[in-house]
Parts: sequence; C-alpha cells; structure tokens
Amino acid sequence: MIKTKKTGVYYNTLEDGDKSFYFNYRDKTDNNKLKWVQVGKYSEGIREINAFNLRAEQLSKMKHGEDITVIATKKKKEIVTFDDLAQTYFKDKKSTPNRMSRYNTHIKEVIGNKDIHKISKETIEKLLKDVEATGKANQTLNSIKELISTIYNHHIKKYDLEIVNPCIKIERYKVDNNRERYLSLSEIKQLKEAIKDDFLVSLFVDLSLQTGGRFETILHIQKKDINLDSGTVTLKNLKTKSTYTGYLQNEFLESISEYLKGLSINDFVVSFKDAHDTKLTQRQIQHRIKPLLDRLFNKGLDTKDAKNRAVIHTFRHTFASHLAINGVPIFTIKELMNHAKIEQTIRYAKLSPENGKNAVQGLYR
Repeated sequence: MIKTKKTGVYYNTLEDGDKSFYFNYRDKTDNNKLKWVQVGKYSEGIREINAFNLRAEQLSKMKHGEDITVIATKKKKEIVTFDDLAQTYFKDKKSTPNRMSRYNTHIKEVIGNKDIHKISKETIEKLLKDVEATGKANQTLNSIKELISTIYNHHIKKYDLEIVNPCIKIERYKVDNNRERYLSLSEIKQLKEAIKDDFLVSLFVDLSLQTGGRFETILHIQKKDINLDSGTVTLKNLKTKSTYTGYLQNEFLESISEYLKGLSINDFVVSFKDAHDTKLTQRQIQHRIKPLLDRLFNKGLDTKDAKNRAVIHTFRHTFASHLAINGVPIFTIKELMNHAKIEQTIRYAKLSPENGKNAVQGLYR
C-alpha cells in the first residue's frame, strides 16, 4: 500500500498498471480500530482527491452513525463509464454484430472503463492514432470515431445526458474512393485455383462474387434463404435490417445442391462441418482468406494502400465492376448491390462499355 500526499489516502498498483485507491480511519465505535475502505480505480475516474473528500465526509458523518460502506458504494455508483453508455446504446438500437465487434475490438479496452466526463478530444484522437498505427484504413478510423460519437449523442438526445460530445471537433479522415480495386477474370481464375480444395473458403468466395453481398451478409445466409428452383437467394442488409434478392449461377447451384440437402432449414450455409447451426465470425473467415489474398495479389503493396490492396471487400467491388463491364444498366447494379443511393453506384459507370462514345457517334443520324 503506497501513501499519497493526502492524509489517510493510499493506493495499490495493480498488475495491469491501474491504481486502486483506499482511505483509512479510526472507528471509535469499534475500539478505535483502524479500518480501510476501497474507493475505486484510476481507470474508473477515481483520483486521490476523491478518496480524500470521501474520507472527510465519512469522518463528519460518523458522528451520526452512518455506515462507511454505504457512502463508499453510493459514491462509486455515481461514476458512469463509457461502457455503460455503449451497452445501453447497443441494447436500445439492437445493433449489428459488426458494430459491436468494432466496439469490442477498437474501443472497449481503451476507454470502456473510463469515466465519461474524463474522456476528452485528445483521448479519442490518441485512440484513433493508435489504431491507425496498426495499418487500418481511414474509412475504419472514421467508423470508429462515428461510433463513439453516436453512442454519446444517443444518450444526450434520449436520456438528456448533460455532457459535451468529445468527438465534435475531431475531423474526419480523408477517404479516396476514386478507384476501387477489383479482380480481373484472370485473377478470379487464379484465386479459384488456389482454393479449389477448400470447400468452406470456395463456398464463401462463390457466394460473394455472385451476389456482391457484404461480409456479414454472406455469413448470415441460411439454407432457407436459397431457392434452388428460382436460382435466388434472400440476402440480409444488417445495416438497415432489411432483405433483398440476389441471383446465383446454375452451375454453382448444381454443385452445392447435395451439400444443401444435408443441412437443416435454419443452418448457415457457410459454416463448419458438424456445426452448421452456428454462424461463423468474420475473424474465422478473415484469417483463412487474408493470407491468400496477400500472397496472390498484394505483394509489395503498403499495408495502408487501401486503394490497391485486395481484401475480402474486394469481392463486392468485383461483382459490381464486372456487371458494369458487361453493360448492365447502372440502376440494375444499384439494386443488385442494395445501395441506398445511386451516388454509391455511379463510381462503376466508368467501367461500362457504353461510356458515351457510341451514343455520340450515332447522334443525329
């Protein structure tokens, strides 16, 4: 126990580097016995001044017979951590696994235990810089900042939380969407050759390339979502909590028809053998596919080069890009991609063979 400069206030240094504050006092009702009270941790917003003030309050109230533990517990409960806000937000909004995963991966360990009133703009900026140092794309950094901001705003608006959102003056990271990496036909052939003996990965890749579904959308496909007669698949948009229709190639459907017969109606299509009723996590697929994409297509590229690196999301861009290359109308691509706005789809228009040249040549003739 280490003594502080404040009378009767001490702290212990914990294994994780955190500090736990205590104060002591003489209990005149118990033969002047020295008693210790744990106030709380540094990570919870407790400082030595809090312990000192609580001790002074207790010494004053002891004259009226109030129990020390009641006061300590009361004071401790007044501290609201960011994780308290986050869990309430996720419950209220019934958030997607993807958002909760982003919170657990990048946010919770850093500021989850912090007093919400102790989290500053500088705290958030340092969190973002540390994530950036791991090679994450600017879009990911923006998503992290926006999630923190959204959690604060939810409580400000719904629960009248009196606090200034620390994310307000933090600028967005610039995201360059002028060019989207997609796989060429030869690269697709190369990839499929590399995964031909891995049924699980091949299944994921085929579903991704034929529907353009987002990562979590593909993982949510169940047997009941695939209609072999119509060649369609019902896809879930986890962001909007809605569904839309995708289309699967006949050859692919024939190749998985026997596999589907062995599944129960609610089983997940992309799943481990003997565990089809359990949805895979993104991490379980990511660690199988990322090294392969790096080996095949990302040699020599900087880890931050999001414009040119092939990643799992590249499958979605590949789907849209080849639709455009094959002359599919941009509004049809919008529907197949399940884009909310045409502006999200228009980036693929430059790939269309009908780029205006033929239209101008035939004008007025």
